[in-house]
Amino acid sequence: MKYVIKRALTMLNRDMKKGISPARLIRRAARYSYEIGGARLWLRDVNELDKGVRCYHKPHVVNDGTMRIGRNTLLRSILVPVELTCSDGALLEIGEDCFINYGVSIGCTKHISIGDRCRIGPYSMIIDTPFHDVYDRLKRPEGQSTVIETDVWIGAKVSVMPGVRIGHGSVVGTGAVVTKDVPAYSVVGGVPAKIIDTLDPDKFVMPPGFSPNRDHR
Repeated sequence: MKYVIKRALTMLNRDMKKGISPARLIRRAARYSYEIGGARLWLRDVNELDKGVRCYHKPHVVNDGTMRIGRNTLLRSILVPVELTCSDGALLEIGEDCFINYGVSIGCTKHISIGDRCRIGPYSMIIDTPFHDVYDRLKRPEGQSTVIETDVWIGAKVSVMPGVRIGHGSVVGTGAVVTKDVPAYSVVGGVPAKIIDTLDPDKFVMPPGFSPNRDHR
């Protein structure tokens, strides 16, 4: 609770420096309290819920495995719910300071890992299995580990397919279907997604002591 109060005061001081009106400050404080309280209620089935996790409206959560959500992550179910599902024996990991927008669907049957500070746009889908065999529709193929590394920005209506690794700092354009690994600092788009640009690593603003070579399991 001390951490949440400290963070709320930090956000309040930031907004006051911007000259935001008292009425708006009160609305923001009320919304922050609603998001913090909502997360504790609506994410009660998550195995490891870190400090400061927030929910704006109720997500749809089905957890028969293990879910971990890192500090300060926000699930924004403003129009339609964020959907998190985790099958028996599976592991779904969401890092710190992530922003997951409305309509995002994450279906984990084996392992999905989302790194810190990722941004996931509306109606995107992340899966680790196609859920149905091509020739036997009653059979579900075995899951493949799907990894999204730190500081990845995924646009709206993107599909991240099973077994893919998206490298640190990459951007995935709106409507892309990612079927192959994406190198770090790449901009990809299209169906299937292809590299259309490369970002300059030296221009990235990173937290102190950050290393993109951290273990993503």
